[in-house]
Amino acid sequence: MTRRYSKKREQILDVLKAEHGALSASEVHAQLPALDLATIYRNLELFVADGEVQKLQLGGKEALFEFSKEAHHHAVCNECHKVIHFTAPDAKIKKLLGIADFNVDEIEVTVRGICNHAT
Repeated sequence: MTRRYSKKREQILDVLKAEHGALSASEVHAQLPALDLATIYRNLELFVADGEVQKLQLGGKEALFEFSKEAHHHAVCNECHKVIHFTAPDAKIKKLLGIADFNVDEIEVTVRGICNHAT
């Protein structure tokens, strides 16, 4: 479904496009303080429903929203909460899963551990 893009919707999407990572609704709001936080949440959810934005639950208090044209996965540091983006061949992941009689539409991998931030 293609939705009409109001100025507010365009502003929210522009913030996500400019970020090379994921933002919470609060972080989007910090960049667009003139917009109501409820408006930001509502539009982020519409972007997710339309498939334009990915919603991530990476263990923090808030969901994160990310605009990305390329499929990728995430590694999250348990100490500093840094999020690292990486790609992995989905075909190999599907084979490793070994799920018979199941048509995989999407693969979302989140790896947790500790990054080398201390070294």
